[in-house]
Amino acid sequence: MKNLGYLIILLAGACHNFREQSPLDIQGDVLSPSLLPDTALLNDPGLTSRQSVRNFYALRDYSLFWSDGTDFRPAADSMLQIVQQANHFGLIPGDYHLDEMQILIKDTFASNRFPRMDVLLTDNYLTMCRHIRHGRLDPKTLQRSELSLTTDGEAISSLQNIHNTSITGQLKALEPEAAAYHRLKTALQSFQLLGKDDAVQRERAEKISLNMERWRWQKQWPDRYVYVNIPAFILRAVENDSVWLESKVIVGKRDTPTPVLESVIRSFIIYPYWHVPYSISTKEILPALQTDPSYLVRNNFDVLDRDGAIVSTDTIQWDLFSVDWFPFILRQREGSENSMGIIKFNFANNYGVYLHDTNSKRLYQRANRNLSHGCVRVNMAVAFAHYLVREDDIYVSPEDLDQYLSLQQRLKIELRKPIPLKLEYFTAEVKNGVTVFYDDIYKKDSVMMQSLDHQIPPRVLLNEKPAL
Repeated sequence: MKNLGYLIILLAGACHNFREQSPLDIQGDVLSPSLLPDTALLNDPGLTSRQSVRNFYALRDYSLFWSDGTDFRPAADSMLQIVQQANHFGLIPGDYHLDEMQILIKDTFASNRFPRMDVLLTDNYLTMCRHIRHGRLDPKTLQRSELSLTTDGEAISSLQNIHNTSITGQLKALEPEAAAYHRLKTALQSFQLLGKDDAVQRERAEKISLNMERWRWQKQWPDRYVYVNIPAFILRAVENDSVWLESKVIVGKRDTPTPVLESVIRSFIIYPYWHVPYSISTKEILPALQTDPSYLVRNNFDVLDRDGAIVSTDTIQWDLFSVDWFPFILRQREGSENSMGIIKFNFANNYGVYLHDTNSKRLYQRANRNLSHGCVRVNMAVAFAHYLVREDDIYVSPEDLDQYLSLQQRLKIELRKPIPLKLEYFTAEVKNGVTVFYDDIYKKDSVMMQSLDHQIPPRVLLNEKPAL
């Protein structure tokens, strides 16, 4: 009996040593292979969400997630299918290791098959969460966002519970709520189907995908707002998804583009002055003055010094000044001939732009209306002003506004209900069930396509099977 007890102790020690050296972790009744023997998998620079991947496996003691080491779990098949159909989300399947995964699925002799697939599937899920929720590109630079050094705790948390839910459902829940996004997504599938045999339809499908990307950059829009779509040359006043007013607009030229921005319209001025920007004063008006000094009188301009005092122009020799030296401010007086028209809408921004009327109404007849120095000229400026004060019974009512306009005097009108303003750039939208495409006037679509076409270079599979 003593020898038998000793033998039992030896066997127990041997089993203990096997457990410490085995690449298998015991989780309940399931043997789960560990990733620890091959840390190179988690250090692969080709992983898009490398830090999030590391943190995910650290939380589960580096055990496999998508397989048991001998076969793939159903969730792995679902994730692979989602990657294959990533274009349904307006994404690119090639961004999610598709080629490499298809090789690993078929290559049953690859020694690293299960751990490598596990890491790739995890990277795909975490990356796709980020791409669907926030987009692939930085909205300011239009370059790919760097994700490898950041951690997405929300995506990691959702992945931990993925075996108990639908992966597709989890990803769809991350999409923008905006109805405009989902209308584009529905239209996308139709154009992708048509694009299988038609290059034009493929290009339109790509354009729709780019605009879905732009919707992913958006924060939740308010219930009431003013929206200018720059490539469409359209302004809309919207309340609870209903368009109260739509007006043609003129936007900036390609070399003086209207910026994408968010602000709030808090006031407007009727019969405003126009303080001419320095660049326009020196590059456009000064050459006219040097050939025709009567230009100022004919166009109702005052000349101000740096302190804002009016300067007599009788003795000014305009030939002495240039773009590098122009110590004056030009101000166009109020009136129907003012370049601002009769109304200017004020909102805070860092670009020195605003919405305003214009004295050149004929320009609204053009199809392409990227003609300004960056400001947005509103065709229905008076109607828009009426909309802004339509419920104002404290400051200025619509009737009061009409009276002030008839007096043709400069007046600043504060809004009782300031309204959010969004200047945006969408080159495709669905209107009344029809997909409408707009010219890429600032070539932003082209820049986005170049950024998205930059694929991660192919990698050599780690621990490939030895050559026979």
